[in-house]
Amino acid sequence: MTLALRHITREEISARLSHAALLSPVRQAMIAYSTGKATAAAQVLFPAPGADVHVKSAVLPGAPIFTVKLAGWSESLKAATGSGHSGLILACDSKTCQPLALLHDGHLISDYRTGAAGALAAHSGLSAGPVDAALLGAGTQARHQIQALAQLREIRSLRIWARRPEAANSLAAVLQAGLPASRISTAGSTAEAMRGARLVVCATAATDPLFQAEDIEPGQTVISAGADDETKCEIPAALLSRADKVFTDSLGQARAYGNAARALSSGLTEAELGMQELGAAWTNNDRLRNNGRQVIVCSLTGLGVQDLAAVSALFSWETPRANSSPAQKTG
Repeated sequence: MTLALRHITREEISARLSHAALLSPVRQAMIAYSTGKATAAAQVLFPAPGADVHVKSAVLPGAPIFTVKLAGWSESLKAATGSGHSGLILACDSKTCQPLALLHDGHLISDYRTGAAGALAAHSGLSAGPVDAALLGAGTQARHQIQALAQLREIRSLRIWARRPEAANSLAAVLQAGLPASRISTAGSTAEAMRGARLVVCATAATDPLFQAEDIEPGQTVISAGADDETKCEIPAALLSRADKVFTDSLGQARAYGNAARALSSGLTEAELGMQELGAAWTNNDRLRNNGRQVIVCSLTGLGVQDLAAVSALFSWETPRANSSPAQKTG
């Protein structure tokens, strides 16, 4: 049986994506991963200087499809086009393993599902009530983190820091237009942005920590969404060792990528970090926090099963027939 491979454009995908629509699927995917129901593999490759590509795949028993994703970043592409992101996702039939569709999302699905994961982690790590937040970073993912969080929490105030002040100012204007009731401003340093905030969101490609452990105040929740390979690190090892609770999306990936990997390479042990997977924690309690003074850290590396959840939420995947293609969900 020969199946026609459907090519789904970025425009088709963008028309169906929303932050609100991915929150529940991503949460359920992370629980499935941590409870052993889903399998997800990840590999980060560096094909050239200034370029990286994340290869992530996922299988969920009972799901009609499985996915394989390529998500890239290139400095030369950014110089040529203004955006360094690229990517596509291959959806295959779970029973026959035949390719069904190629989603030319250009990294868009990765952006949205990472925003959803960060928002879910922040929501469960915060005390009840409106949020005063600090955002470290002013790129695409920084924007998605706040837009997704706004689906779950009232953002009372937000201070944005970025290495380029003009980028922070630009993002502040964009977010203020979408969140007119929030007080949004910029800060001249990470410490200034973080001071008094209940939530600190890091969404950068930093290769070294963005702040000192001493900058963190009792009761703060820290989300790191940018440190997703072995070259990146947003959070100091000292904070991971002194935080009351440390969570990640994948213990296996955390050992190889990002903040925890850097901390382990510095000599800290897994016992000292005391990491837990978010999906496992959510099976017992939606809330990660026991009291208002705990420091909670969530270090995210990104899961292929989140991509599978997003693709499954966007389209209905029927039993394949010759020349078949996925049907768009309606409503």
